[in-house]
Parts: sequence; structure tokens; C-alpha cells
Amino acid sequence: MNKKISAGFAGLLLLCSVQLQAEVDLSGLWFPAGGPGQEPAKTPFNDFGQQIYDDYVVSFDEDDDPGGFCVVPGLPRSIWGAPFPVEIQQNERFITMFWEGYFQYRKIYMEGHPRPDAILHTGMGYSVGHWEGDTLVVETTHLREYPYMRRLPNTDTATVTERIRVEERPNAQGVAVKTLINELTLTDPRLYTQPVKVTGHLRWSPDTPIMEYSCSETLYDMFLQENDLVVPDFNQ
Repeated sequence: MNKKISAGFAGLLLLCSVQLQAEVDLSGLWFPAGGPGQEPAKTPFNDFGQQIYDDYVVSFDEDDDPGGFCVVPGLPRSIWGAPFPVEIQQNERFITMFWEGYFQYRKIYMEGHPRPDAILHTGMGYSVGHWEGDTLVVETTHLREYPYMRRLPNTDTATVTERIRVEERPNAQGVAVKTLINELTLTDPRLYTQPVKVTGHLRWSPDTPIMEYSCSETLYDMFLQENDLVVPDFNQ
């Protein structure tokens, strides 16, 4: 009997050890790398979504991108990230992601650990993750609606599922580089006939610093120019 218990305990320890070894440390700096599947070949709008899109493009040009007016893209659009780096920090309770672009911040709470209740709908939503071998699986709800129809819109009832893994892939010079691959599925029946799948690629870039991102200051500079205003110059 004791031998059976000991064997079972040893097996449990071995299983835990394998699970721990399977998890990948994503911590560090990553830079967008482009790659296939970054945008859907076709956006599968349903009748409701297509009508809204058709009305939208009559009034809004491609140059009317909300990002140019400091509107934070949020999920799922943030996985494109270009041309700004992303910093990831990871521990057993949660994983945080910080984008230089728009200073976006995201926290992924890991299953099996205490976490706060979801309260507000936000650009990054409320994310809970778990490991399946060496793949991080993340489910996100409570996304704020994004009604800008040229940029993969979503309603506030949308959900996002991500499968994130790391592989060695060749760069432009043919050198194998650690690459983070994020296979993302947006499910939003209010707009689409089927889930929309896109893939983001981030290349390991430990020497790329996170810089200060300026957006609203640029808009204010435009305001000053349009109104022939000049702020004091302390270097004169």
C-alpha cells in the first residue's frame, strides 16, 4: 500500500515537473515582425455589420484613421504593434504586456490564482490565461467597443481567444531568431458571420528600448499651428 502511495506521489511530482518545464518565459522585449496572417483575407461581416461598414466608408476616408487622433487600438488590433516594441513581464500569478505605442498596458491573470472581478469594459479587456504545454492560452472578455469599421471593429460583447507560443524562425538574413507567435480569434456574432482569425509575430529584441510615446502633444502642436499660437521658448 505504501509503495502504491509512494509511486503515485512520485508520478504526481513528475507530472508537475513536466508542466513547469513546458511553460515558457515570455519576459523581455519584443518587436513586431510582420508575417503571414496578420490581417484577415476578408472581413466576414454579417448583414448588420456590412451595412454599418458601407455607411461608414461613405463618410470616412482611409486617412481618417483613429490612431492618428490618439485613439488607443486595444485588442485585437494591438497585436500588430508596428512599429513599436512590446515589453512582457511574467510571474506565476499574472503576465503583463506594455506597448510603447499609445502606452497600452495589459494584464493577463493566470488561472489558479486570486484575481479581481471584471468591472469595466476597456480597450484591452479582462484576460485570463492558462498553459497548454508550451502554449499560453488566453481568453479575453469585457472589451470596449471599437466602432471604426476599417480597423477590425468589435462590439462590447466580443471575446478574443489567443494561443501564444515561441518558435525559432529565420529573420531577413536567414538567422534563426526567437519569435513570439500569437494566433488570435475574434468572436463577435453581432458583426461577423464567423470568428475572425489573425496572427501576430513579435521578434525577440532585447536591445530595443521602450521610448516615451508622444501622441496628444502632437495634436496640440497642430492646434497651435492652426491658430498661429507660439508657446514660450526657454532656450532663447
